[in-house]
Amino acid sequence: MLSGKKALVTGAARGIGLGIAQVLAEAGAELLMHYRRDSDDMRKIKGHYFQAELDQTEGIEALFGEVDRLWGKLDIAVNNADWSYGGIPWESIDYEKYRKLADINIRGTLFCCLNEMKRMPDGGSIINIGSVQMNSTVPGWTLYAMSKGAIHSMTGALALEGGPLGIRVNNIAPGYIEVERMTTRPGFDAAAIAEAIPLRRLGAPRDIGECALFLATEQSSFITGQSIIVDGGVERKLARNSK
Repeated sequence: MLSGKKALVTGAARGIGLGIAQVLAEAGAELLMHYRRDSDDMRKIKGHYFQAELDQTEGIEALFGEVDRLWGKLDIAVNNADWSYGGIPWESIDYEKYRKLADINIRGTLFCCLNEMKRMPDGGSIINIGSVQMNSTVPGWTLYAMSKGAIHSMTGALALEGGPLGIRVNNIAPGYIEVERMTTRPGFDAAAIAEAIPLRRLGAPRDIGECALFLATEQSSFITGQSIIVDGGVERKLARNSK
């Protein structure tokens, strides 16, 4: 399905990024997997690997220098790398917390998109990974929700810029996905969370991977500028437990 396609996945070492990388590799894409912290699971996927800090200009430049060294172009790019403090009270927000989160989630995503567009001379698909929290959040998540709202907005704007170039830009907005940073939180209860989700289960990283695969192929060739919510229906509920 993706044979011969050159694909970049950021934040590919674990969680959602790992699930996306696995699905794209199975579909035949040649992968460059970016990571901040290495993982054995990522190394099981055939492809290329590159470590970089995407909150730093030097890290972004180094990553796209590697793209140029390997291929000189991209067909598919998935911007998954992000950061979260978890829930923190609004009184605890300070300039440094804002800077760290915004540098990775907003600045990092934006400048990855811009670099990717420059490397898609034949068109391509850029897929950002946002969150349902762009629209619907809970107390304590102001910084994270703000950053994911920015990704939603930049996706729509860049789709307008990329359209005449044959570049599609879309955003996947996951809901509750069973990843390490969720399962290791104090009081994590998968059954209780699943009970609040209309489909009665948490999402898996591969659920996001399958959506990314759809957006990477010609099956979605007339879809751009969209935020696609993948959350088992939870965002459609009028009210839900905030825990």
